[in-house]
Amino acid sequence: MVTDPLPMATSSGSVFGETLQTITITKLEDLAKQRAAFEEEYAALLDAAKAEEDSLKRVYILVEGTKSCLGIKTDSKKADDGRTGRVVFGGTRNVRLETDLRNLDRFLEQARFDPSVSAKVLEDWEKKLLEYLSVQSTKFQYADLYGKLVTEWLSSEKPTASDDDTVMTESFEEVPGAKKIASRTAWEKDVFRPGDVDAEALKSYLEELFITDKKQGPAAILELRKKVEEFESSLNSSSNFNEYTLRSTIQGLQESDLLSNEKRETLKDFLSNEVILHEICDILNLRMMALDRWTWGPFVLLEQRRKLNGDFTIHFDPDLLQAIFLHYIGVKWSVFFKSAFLNMHKHDAWARNSTEVPKADGLRRSYFLGPQGTAVFSSLEDKRRSMHHNRYFAQQLLDYENQKSEAVEGEEEAEYRNYVDVTNKRLMVSAPMAQQAQLQQQQQRAGPMNQMTMQSAARQLPPMPMGMGDGDDEVSEEYSIKAHHPEDEKYRRQSKKPMETKQSLIHLVSTEIILNTRLHGELTCFRTTFDSWNPLLPHQTLFTVLEFLGVSKKWKKFFENYLQAPLKFMDDPSSEPRLRRRGMPGSHTLSDVLGETVLFCLDFAVNQATDDYDVCTNAWAAILRFTEVMGVKLDDKKTGSVRISQEKNLSIDDRLPEGEIRWGFLRLDSKRGRFEIDQKMVDGHVEELRTQLEGKSKSVIDYIQAWNSYAATFFSSNFGKASNCFGREHVDKMLAIHRHIQDSIFPGSSVVQYLKKMIEKRFSVKNVPDGFLFFPVELGGLDLKSPFVDLLQIRESVKENPYDFLDEYEEKERDDYAALKRKFDQYQSRSARANTKDTNWETEAAYFFFPFEEFIKYREVFASIGKANLVHTYAALLERPQEAPVNDSQEVRLALANLSGRSNLRGITFNWNSMNAYWKWIAQMYGPEMIQTFGGLNVVDFGLLPIGMVSMFRQRRTKWQG
Repeated sequence: MVTDPLPMATSSGSVFGETLQTITITKLEDLAKQRAAFEEEYAALLDAAKAEEDSLKRVYILVEGTKSCLGIKTDSKKADDGRTGRVVFGGTRNVRLETDLRNLDRFLEQARFDPSVSAKVLEDWEKKLLEYLSVQSTKFQYADLYGKLVTEWLSSEKPTASDDDTVMTESFEEVPGAKKIASRTAWEKDVFRPGDVDAEALKSYLEELFITDKKQGPAAILELRKKVEEFESSLNSSSNFNEYTLRSTIQGLQESDLLSNEKRETLKDFLSNEVILHEICDILNLRMMALDRWTWGPFVLLEQRRKLNGDFTIHFDPDLLQAIFLHYIGVKWSVFFKSAFLNMHKHDAWARNSTEVPKADGLRRSYFLGPQGTAVFSSLEDKRRSMHHNRYFAQQLLDYENQKSEAVEGEEEAEYRNYVDVTNKRLMVSAPMAQQAQLQQQQQRAGPMNQMTMQSAARQLPPMPMGMGDGDDEVSEEYSIKAHHPEDEKYRRQSKKPMETKQSLIHLVSTEIILNTRLHGELTCFRTTFDSWNPLLPHQTLFTVLEFLGVSKKWKKFFENYLQAPLKFMDDPSSEPRLRRRGMPGSHTLSDVLGETVLFCLDFAVNQATDDYDVCTNAWAAILRFTEVMGVKLDDKKTGSVRISQEKNLSIDDRLPEGEIRWGFLRLDSKRGRFEIDQKMVDGHVEELRTQLEGKSKSVIDYIQAWNSYAATFFSSNFGKASNCFGREHVDKMLAIHRHIQDSIFPGSSVVQYLKKMIEKRFSVKNVPDGFLFFPVELGGLDLKSPFVDLLQIRESVKENPYDFLDEYEEKERDDYAALKRKFDQYQSRSARANTKDTNWETEAAYFFFPFEEFIKYREVFASIGKANLVHTYAALLERPQEAPVNDSQEVRLALANLSGRSNLRGITFNWNSMNAYWKWIAQMYGPEMIQTFGGLNVVDFGLLPIGMVSMFRQRRTKWQG
């Protein structure tokens, strides 16, 4: 393979960083000079004013001195008495200051001639001018402080530490180091030996699953294979890469978790250099044409990283051209397979698994209720199908090529393995460390008056730069996705939000629990996770599935070379590369694609197995068979099932796995039928947070970033987002636990007080305003996040008791029944229904409206026809109420107006209505003190600080200790 002709790809990141540091240092040096010049002139002005005994002359001195000190643009003007003054005409962004100075020039003329201008007025003018000067001095002080904070942060990137810090770090790394070594040892033990897969048995399984005894299956698979062939042909071009596709690919790669901070910064250089882009296009187009000869090269370096949740993962460190090339191919195949699988999902081969309604029951509903009584569009079953199709089906795949990810650092699922008791579980399988793919099934059993079931399957996905996106516009013959549930279609037109998908699944389970325990008396569900999906997925499994789906030998060879990479670790450069024989590289879009082709088979297997009343047990049996044939394993610590019922002590089917259902810090309490926060698990992570904050000497900026990621984002995400199905109690518990976290880390204090003391100790700046910590970087703040603000704004909007929605629904349902009965009894429209009567009915039965129990029997199958709308109730339970923002005061509104014209502002902007609820709270809560201290909402004058450099710390990923 030809060596890459762009050697700067490996070193440009450090050059990029050095350039930014040089710019930063230059700006800070210039800032220091400005401050020194101001303070010198400011001190001289105060001395001159103090020496002048005449109050009017003193004000004259302060006015002219203020113009000079603050850099006010002026023009000379000679007065009638021969004196020369300076007329203000701008130069600052402080409209209030310039207006006051213009007016004072005029007022002083009156004071010179008019003896009625009192000493009190002159005193007020003097005080105002001194305030302006004092504010500017404060702004320079905080500009200097900010410069020192940036310098400290840049220095902390280098491996220097005090003796005390070294001792602390060594003590901290003793135990985690052992875990890191054990994780790597386990990983190496598995990935360099092939998985145990019976290829012939797997082929037979796929034939049986999709083709044998399937009426529509063979046609669907034939259509899929034809699409694969056509797609492969579309890639046989010498112009796959152009400037547009390359830019899109690079931007998508920047959002991924694949590259180091330095390489992500280097990609920014690429985007700004058209010459480099054109050269890269030429190289990658050549590689595309020689796809069958592509290899990784002599070796690929590996890096072991610690995730925030405590797990260790192995990351590839490919050169940038390889990363761009593979990401492009991954995106192309991802979009293709998402479209192809969605078409399959709407094919007749895919069972709808809807409730069977006997013909007689349907005729009776039509007779008593009219045609609308048997409409299935916009029914709850229709809603569930559309949600699965649009939100969760093949969710790791992209819906369009430039789909973005909005994953935030800290949005990782908390690791709960150590908090699960697996004693005497019916399912006992080995459980290595990494978690990669999850599958969850839900089932509602028949109640005494309603012999129906609903099955809905969805995968919970690991953190990755992907989410829901824009799908095709086709509709099935049976129901329309877009016409009836546009809010679900929106999910496929958005950026990928992995944590949002997980949160919505937890809300879905909670909603189904509320609905089914009320309407049917009970619900049974289970959850399981594949053990080490990416590291352990057998290559033979992938090759067999790809061949079955119609992938050509050429592309199979490419995928084989991709999977069987020669590997060695960065910290062991002298070792010989070893060929990978199992698993896939993490964080690669192409790996997500290959994994989804296998999980697609599982989706179809579960779909085909769950067409009767034993939904859960059949789904579980299908999963167990799938794991056996595919050569994959389930994680016993992340597998469990519950039966939630209005009755007490109901046993669960012993064919289902034992264990708890958990997610993040949440545990499903089968007695209460709700997700509860595991306080013991929270306390364990509080100790981990304490260790992360204290384990290494941190700059103030590093400290804030670690706090934001762990305390504000990680904890908040794993508590579960506030929703009506959780109720207000859940919000109150989250608020209480966030208070508990701060009390534990900062006894008798808070993160704000701790940071203030840290700044005072290191930089001798006292009484730092709270807003300086909370305001965004673009305004000269430190961007400290508060986990309380969003919860406080949403608390009153959340339904206090989610079961109230069902009370309201059932009350309206009875009213609807009474209204329809009155209408029937009045013989309205009965003649139009005469032809729908069945000959088996007793004659007199046609004259008496059917009973209420029969009216509600298929409430989930057919659309609502009155005020009681089950789909609306369902949606209301799933809803995450919006925050109720605070109102702005006149003082803050005027200060915001002074920010107009600034295009790079984030969070707090000049337009109050465009700000989200969080930043409105921060602006109004801390704005008045900031205005009093700094004369406005910006801490320092724009342009004085290297804000662009400081902003980068939010984009760089934290390297967690251990």
